[in-house]
Amino acid sequence: MSRSMKQWTVVALLWGALSLGIAFGQQPPAAAMPEGQRKVEVTLWSLWVTGGWAMYPIGVLSIAGVALTIYGFLFVREDKMVQLELVPTIQEQISHLDFRGVSSTCVGSPGVMTNIINAGMMRLADGLTDVESVEKAMEEAAVEENITGMRPITYLSIIAGISPMFGLLGTVSGMIKAFNKIGLGAMGDPEKLAADIGEAMITTAFGLIVGIPAMFFYFTLKSRFQSNMAKIGRVAGNLVHHLGVVLRKVETGEISIDQFNPPSPTGEGVAAPVAALSTVPSSHP
Repeated sequence: MSRSMKQWTVVALLWGALSLGIAFGQQPPAAAMPEGQRKVEVTLWSLWVTGGWAMYPIGVLSIAGVALTIYGFLFVREDKMVQLELVPTIQEQISHLDFRGVSSTCVGSPGVMTNIINAGMMRLADGLTDVESVEKAMEEAAVEENITGMRPITYLSIIAGISPMFGLLGTVSGMIKAFNKIGLGAMGDPEKLAADIGEAMITTAFGLIVGIPAMFFYFTLKSRFQSNMAKIGRVAGNLVHHLGVVLRKVETGEISIDQFNPPSPTGEGVAAPVAALSTVPSSHP
């Protein structure tokens, strides 16, 4: 794990702790409190109890946000998505018309880039040498990988939007209870209203504390994911271009097929490495 990745993971793990620190603040010193005033110690449990029922969904969303953030930073690593170290090997295999080797390389190192490339190579399973079909298959696989990869990141956006709503709902619930007590004659007794007003304020604060970091990490992960997908698109485009160049050289006789694929006893010839792709399992579920 890179140093940058470790730093982001630590930030995600400390998300809840830092958020609670902002919410709790500092207790006023005893000397600053008016004489005779009762000292109230604020703890996490007391805030949780005061916040009422709305604290439970907000707490669940907070845990889910931390988990999705950690997963997201592990997933959008460039070495996991782009896998540039495999490009020279795949390019060399294409140069030697070893399409079975390309597919085996992709299946042996599953990832976003290798899934896309393998989808294109599988189009050669029928013995066709249509570069446009390979390019189309890669584009279709790229759309699928983009939707699948963005799904957990999108959940962070949902958490960022729902958490403040639960906080607002808790605020409305607390204010309704407070107004009900006022209607019953509790206006002259602030202690009877303190719990309901506290519920109204605490849920709003915690909802924002969960929602703001979730939105920040959502845009950060989305930006990294799209950047990696752009790099994958450039790599896939270069490989398709290289495939077209190799196939044109085969057609013009600049490259001899026999030196890479000598005729088999069954007489399959050049179709052998291509047809063998049908025996290689796809990396897609």
